[in-house]
Amino acid sequence: MNVTQRESLRELLRRVDEVRGLSERTEPASAIDPDDADAMLATLQELVQELERSHRRLIESNVQLVSLREVASSMVGTLEVGETTRLVTRYLCRAFGFQEGFLLLINRATGKLEGTWTHAHGDREQSWSLELPMIGDSGTLARALWLNRTVVHHAAQRHPPALLPAGHPLEDVLEELASTAYVPLQHSHTVLPLAEPHELCGARCILGDAQVLAPPPGTSAESWAAERDERQRGCLKCELMPLLGVIGMARRRGAPPLGGSDVTLLESIALSVAPMVENARLYQDLRRSERFRNHVLDSMASALIAVNMEGEILTFNRAAEELLGFTEQEVLGQPFGALFGPDGESILRGTLGHAREALRAETMLRTRDGAPLPVSLTTSLLRDDRLAIYGAIATFVDLTPLKRAEEHARQLDRLAALGRFTSSVAHEIRNPLTGIGAGVQYLSRSIPDGDGQHQNLQFILSEIRRLDRIVQELFDVTHPRRLALQAAPIEDTVRRAVQCVEALFAQRGVQLKLEPAPQVLPVAHDQDQMQQVFINLLKNAAEASAPGTEVTVRIGSVARRAPRIRRSAPAPERGTALAAAAAADPARDRAQLPPVLARPSAPASGATIAVHVEDRGSGIEPEALKTIFEPFFTTKRGGTGLGLYVTHDIVKRHGGNLTVQTETGRGTRFTVELPIEINGGLP
Repeated sequence: MNVTQRESLRELLRRVDEVRGLSERTEPASAIDPDDADAMLATLQELVQELERSHRRLIESNVQLVSLREVASSMVGTLEVGETTRLVTRYLCRAFGFQEGFLLLINRATGKLEGTWTHAHGDREQSWSLELPMIGDSGTLARALWLNRTVVHHAAQRHPPALLPAGHPLEDVLEELASTAYVPLQHSHTVLPLAEPHELCGARCILGDAQVLAPPPGTSAESWAAERDERQRGCLKCELMPLLGVIGMARRRGAPPLGGSDVTLLESIALSVAPMVENARLYQDLRRSERFRNHVLDSMASALIAVNMEGEILTFNRAAEELLGFTEQEVLGQPFGALFGPDGESILRGTLGHAREALRAETMLRTRDGAPLPVSLTTSLLRDDRLAIYGAIATFVDLTPLKRAEEHARQLDRLAALGRFTSSVAHEIRNPLTGIGAGVQYLSRSIPDGDGQHQNLQFILSEIRRLDRIVQELFDVTHPRRLALQAAPIEDTVRRAVQCVEALFAQRGVQLKLEPAPQVLPVAHDQDQMQQVFINLLKNAAEASAPGTEVTVRIGSVARRAPRIRRSAPAPERGTALAAAAAADPARDRAQLPPVLARPSAPASGATIAVHVEDRGSGIEPEALKTIFEPFFTTKRGGTGLGLYVTHDIVKRHGGNLTVQTETGRGTRFTVELPIEINGGLP
């Protein structure tokens, strides 16, 4: 061995001693003579053993880190941040043998570090939630984060990790610590240069600034602390804030102090945990943003539907569900036109194909049951980051109330005109009719008995009476009589009405059957006007019945427990056509039901008297049922369409209900319900 080789060997042995100094060895390194073969062999054998142990530790650490990433990745989409930090710190204690492990993440909204501290004792772990303020000085844990570098302390009592309030459950644990290590977690796409800490967000950035530790000499501590707090608040608000939180480990008294290999392992763990935390934050932000979006969409008063370029539904808010009758799960991915009709689809296709955005276009959509729905439709385009169109949004509101109001206004105009007409010409029409009727009767006395002209004269008299009746009905609509309420048995009023229509029933060959209930209490009502109600209902039943059939009138009482709620419109004043028309509108709304049941004119509650008039005729068609209580609606030849309107109005002004149940081909039943107590109606 020449001199050069000997010197090279001595240099290698010195490097062996340096490598030994990096390990956890406690025995001092000894000088080795290059000529001592046995010492050289022992040294080489020791180096090989240490190299093998290092490789095993490295493989074990890599496996543990891979397992940590898999565990963390599986938790990102399913757990909250608090649960994530708890499981991660417990895994660190179990897999890596940490005596104390902690992971705290930044909550920029609250300005706090929030997470978990886990204490391992044998085979058991105990975890505590921990919150530390980031503004000010709350211990070395927060300082390490603001310094943005790995920090190791071997005197944990002089440099406590956290300044805890008295009685905190972690207080006893911190008192037993000997050494601590902290590693900040950073975003994967951001690296803050330590040499130039202000490069990202300007000179006010405090990350990496040593002033976070202690005030500089000669500076007032109070002013320094105020400036530090202000700069920390600025960093928390900064969009370029690169930090996610801090991870750390600690050892208790009596255990070996944390060494370089421990710090290296902790930094490797931090590199594995940081992407998981970042993904968890992004997932939580995404869920928060989606919840906010859904809340906004479901809180909209207008219905909203979003579609892609093929017209397939992407979004369907709650207002659209309530208006159209579908649920979101039923319509997602379905073509808009197939569900809601071609009219709305043509407008939407114009927006998608020709970029023609519609503004409050009136169109007709189709609901789940196929019913037409008038809407005001507005469309707008959906564009991506490059302004390319990928769909459209349609918002719409139901025009049914508006259409109803327009129809109501037209009805009011008609009734107001009718009121003016009847007020001005009813007297002039009736006077000539009276004279004509008297003349016809005088003429009939001059014609011999048995002459065929008597039949013609009777026809003229019947037409005069019909014209007079039409004028009276018009006058009743526009000038309703005030109610003369008097407590009396409703059966008496019904019997008088039956007597009035007996001749009509006999003429049509229809049987009339009256079924009164025993011991029915008297009810306050206007006997003349309620007699008119029952006459109208009985005449309609007779005209709807075939010869040989039967009409049944049943009287009974109904006991209801719910408190009475008056929702009917106030009774119209005498001589006011506008008020009379307003009173008609609730009836029309209540009649718009399927042909099985029409809604009552006002909700009945408390004890009531019910009178049912039931026939075995052909029933009422569904379309006719929608407008059965409207003025001027009739299906009878020569009818005025005012009978049921006046009937309904009289019942309503008594505070009662008028309902209709019908089935096509099997008959119809009208029910009049009057409250037994005196409550409402005009005196």
